[in-house]
Amino acid sequence: MKTLKCTQFCLAMLFVLGNAALNTTSAFSADLSARQVLENASEEGKYTYLLFYRNNDQRTRMMESETSQHVKNHADRTQFKKVHVYDRGESDVVNQFDAKRIPVPAVIAVAPNGAITCIHNRSISQQQLERSLLTTKYAEVVLALQNDKIAVVSLLPTDDSKPTKAARQFLKSDDFSDRSVHIQVSAEDESERDFYARVKVDPETEQSQVILFAPPGRHLGTFDNDVTLETLTEKVHASGSCNCEKCKHNHN
Repeated sequence: MKTLKCTQFCLAMLFVLGNAALNTTSAFSADLSARQVLENASEEGKYTYLLFYRNNDQRTRMMESETSQHVKNHADRTQFKKVHVYDRGESDVVNQFDAKRIPVPAVIAVAPNGAITCIHNRSISQQQLERSLLTTKYAEVVLALQNDKIAVVSLLPTDDSKPTKAARQFLKSDDFSDRSVHIQVSAEDESERDFYARVKVDPETEQSQVILFAPPGRHLGTFDNDVTLETLTEKVHASGSCNCEKCKHNHN
């Protein structure tokens, strides 16, 4: 399931706040359905935090308090909606996120492009919520992986720089052209500095680099400008990520 694949992007830690912020953001979308909240957030470039629950017990209230505080802290970027898994009016969203089958209460963060950036069950912390807010390009990487695509990330020193030759060849190759998504990230884009920090690459690097990520979220390597197509191809086939006849696991 798509929701289960993205759990690797989330860390486990509980930090309980008081209930002071509970009513502030819970009422924010009280008159809108979860589907409307998601659609509005997408149009406005905001994240949606969905709290799925069965009983309004202590765990649910604790997770609501944490998430509400986070949304209050990032009111310009986020929205919140509490969803009962047996609410018939919310069945389409409940089914979309398979919420009846996952442990609840659960908070799922959805980026404006539809990528799921975290799932946390039964407890959540401000640190985990903060890490669910991704840069635009990082969210594109996550969405590609959740769509079972290989994410080819070109890190460019300037807006005018070209991706590595190997990356361009990889994306045009018969083996990977239909299995890959290309995401280009410029070091001149200040809004993407957190992306560089998370992938542990110096944004001051003077030459283009390429990173390969494979579903569900494996980092296959970060490569310098002089990497060859053969190296990239071997990395993918060795991992079995494209699940083609050349992948090593298909010959075991």
